[in-house]
Amino acid sequence: MLSERDKLIKKCAEDLVGSKYAVAFTGAGISTESGIPDFRGPSGIWTRDPEAERRSYEIFGKFLRNPKEYWEEALKSPLYEILEKARPNPAHCALAELENMGILKTVITQNIDGLHKKAGSKNVLEFHGSVDKLRCIYCGCRFPKEEFLNEIAEKRVPICKNCKSPIKMDVVYFTEPIPRDVYELSFAEAEKCDLMLVCGTSAVVYPAAELPRIAKRCGAKVVEVNFEETPLTREGVSDYKNGCPENPEL
Repeated sequence: MLSERDKLIKKCAEDLVGSKYAVAFTGAGISTESGIPDFRGPSGIWTRDPEAERRSYEIFGKFLRNPKEYWEEALKSPLYEILEKARPNPAHCALAELENMGILKTVITQNIDGLHKKAGSKNVLEFHGSVDKLRCIYCGCRFPKEEFLNEIAEKRVPICKNCKSPIKMDVVYFTEPIPRDVYELSFAEAEKCDLMLVCGTSAVVYPAAELPRIAKRCGAKVVEVNFEETPLTREGVSDYKNGCPENPEL
């Protein structure tokens, strides 16, 4: 006889397979198994060091004032080294396989680690950017990080090949606007989907946190897979809560 949890998992799986346009929305929690700490969980970076959250609001302004200082500090960050070494875990691989099977259409992620693409997902919208790319905030051009390895190694500020402005990591910092292209595509996917799988996000960082709410308002089922309750749980946005194993495998 199936337990209540197993019945819930079975129902979630049936709804996912039966959906016509399923989208995944992921946050830091999906990458903790890859050794990347989250921010607001019990052992999160900001939970352990609240001052680190305050400093995070200063990063974008530092780039605008002094790009060289921004790059020096970014490359010295312990998190940067962790992100460089991280590899996909079974959750990333499961989502990639769901896409390969034609069930999952898009992954919208708040993560900057690039692990969904490394796991094999093709249609990935990196809402907050990626450490694997550099971006010019002036003309919007993006470049693979590999094109600037010499500048980075020599601690020189990378310069945009299009408009010759200083460029930064393709990471969206606090106080920095979301690039319009990924913003519009992500909201369009939220409106289009008939099921949204929400994995590993606290759902408190806007505008990203609005995506599951938009999906719900447009008639989609929302399946939430999180260790902790979130505003989505308390507001009744989620149709199912914690409906999948901690490490989903197909």
